[in-house]
Amino acid sequence: MADKLFGLRKGLIEGGNIALLRALLDDLQEDEILSHAEAEYIDERNLLSRDKLRALVDIVWKKGDRSSNILIQRVSERDKTLSEELGITVCTLPSVPSQEQHVSTSTEPAPSELLLPTQEQKVEPTIETGPYGIKLCSTELYEKICSEECGKLYEVCPQETRKRRALVICNKKFDHPDLGERRGAEFDVDGMQKLLEGLGYEVEQKTNLTVEEMRDTMKTFAAHEDHKASDSTFLVFMSHGMRDVICGTDMKLNETERKEINVLKTDEIFTTFNNENCPALRDKPKIILIQACRGCEHSRVLVNDGPCAPQNDDKENLEDDRMRWMHKECDFICFCSTTPDTVSKRDPDKGSLFILSLIKNIKENAHRWPIEDIFKEVQRSFENRAQMPTVERNTLLKKFYLFPGH
Repeated sequence: MADKLFGLRKGLIEGGNIALLRALLDDLQEDEILSHAEAEYIDERNLLSRDKLRALVDIVWKKGDRSSNILIQRVSERDKTLSEELGITVCTLPSVPSQEQHVSTSTEPAPSELLLPTQEQKVEPTIETGPYGIKLCSTELYEKICSEECGKLYEVCPQETRKRRALVICNKKFDHPDLGERRGAEFDVDGMQKLLEGLGYEVEQKTNLTVEEMRDTMKTFAAHEDHKASDSTFLVFMSHGMRDVICGTDMKLNETERKEINVLKTDEIFTTFNNENCPALRDKPKIILIQACRGCEHSRVLVNDGPCAPQNDDKENLEDDRMRWMHKECDFICFCSTTPDTVSKRDPDKGSLFILSLIKNIKENAHRWPIEDIFKEVQRSFENRAQMPTVERNTLLKKFYLFPGH
């Protein structure tokens, strides 16, 4: 049935109008084929009705035979003239394929019962696996999350129109004699590149950059036109480092002041991609991943468990009649491989413990959990290990789901 809808695609786009579009958007939301967010995305775009119909058809036919069947059924009900021109009649519509019928019945159901879903016909589908072992989000789960979390999610652009980009910078070899080669880093790069590509990102990967080259690469990436058609970005940095800095390959040490030179401050990452300097990514989640040591201490110590001091919440009741201001920094979340001042572990034969766990958990849970919950699961996996990954500067205002497969 998805093939049949695709065959009708040109005729529906050319023969439809704005009235039909609006009616179909309402119908398909009632039928739980489109989420409210998807319907708003289609209807509110500054496009001609023909282009909006194209977006509607393309979104629905990719959802499969059941969704395509229902859209054709609704067109036949809403526009008899167009249906006759395209050869659509209710009586000639084939039933939903048997593998999509969610329950078996002892008697033959009526055609209308096959065309429209009922509450009893829905069960959780089998989880499919996409590229590189990434579990895909089913249409049913996607629609369920969008419905339950309506207004609380970052928008995910349709696959056919979005242009996602990700940046991966990995420094492996360094000029300073005390900074050894980061053996095994190539496994981290390969794993992250495959993961991000599997999630629909075009990955720009750079290796062994000086600090100035890192800055230039970030600025060029931030200015990329594709961000305007994107819904998010990943910024991945792998190198040696200290508390709030990432080393370039030309890192030096001022022996007098005991200060690192030729290092990238993590503040610079946020500044480069904030709302002021990277307007194309405003209101879009920016996920920063940092694999680097942040000091020389070990993260585990012996402690005496005791009650925590109570926290007082400040309550404000303020009004402001000025023009709306935008936060310079928001929609970020930074996930570091370890806590401040502590070391980060790497297996020369497999890669960094943090990157390995992160890739594993995103593959297994991105279809059902927002990014913050995935990060928590990564942290739990380090409960009895040598380091503790840490979320910092979290200014996400909504939940960010990757929705692999959508």
